[in-house]
Amino acid sequence: MDLVTLSLFVSAVIILTITPGPDLFLILGRGISQGRTAALYTAFGFFLAGFVQVPLLAFGLASIVARNQVLFDILRYCGGAYLIWRGFKMIRDSGQTDVISASHTSAAAAIREGFTASLMNPKSHVFLLAFLPQFVRPENGSVMMQFVILGILMRIVALLIEGAIALLTGSIGERLRQSTRLQGWLERIAGSLLIAVGLRLVFMERPHDAFVRS
Repeated sequence: MDLVTLSLFVSAVIILTITPGPDLFLILGRGISQGRTAALYTAFGFFLAGFVQVPLLAFGLASIVARNQVLFDILRYCGGAYLIWRGFKMIRDSGQTDVISASHTSAAAAIREGFTASLMNPKSHVFLLAFLPQFVRPENGSVMMQFVILGILMRIVALLIEGAIALLTGSIGERLRQSTRLQGWLERIAGSLLIAVGLRLVFMERPHDAFVRS
């Protein structure tokens, strides 16, 4: 890949990363309600999901998921149900100091939610199918290897941008959480964001075949 194409690719990834969507909402919710560390772990969960999504795309399995109604529905219903459950749990536990304190140090929960939100969102697989092939050049060698390299590069760039957003929102959240009462409301807001993302997965429309083929 030449320097111009690489610059275009990175620029496109940056723009797509800061575009409002489920990933961004989760990081914002985590950062404001639970701090920088939790938001960073959530972003890392997105990053880890890429190591599943990219091989799926390289081996052509992502197209099967995108075209198969049953697999598409299984992914969105399971992912949506998990996030909705986590959101209700966060709202239920809001305002309980001991629970909130524990959730600040729960790296596993933040990583798991980020990983689930990204991996179980079938439209993210469809997006990769539409985006990455535009930068693949068969004359440059193995198409599969190009998919893998571009996919990893995309996740690294996204992680850097999302990490910066996590640090910023986490810093803002630390000031807002000085009030115990406000901290409880921030937990409820974060839980509501999780529910919203989960509902979006459950009620999303299946992409048209024409888009999948593009």
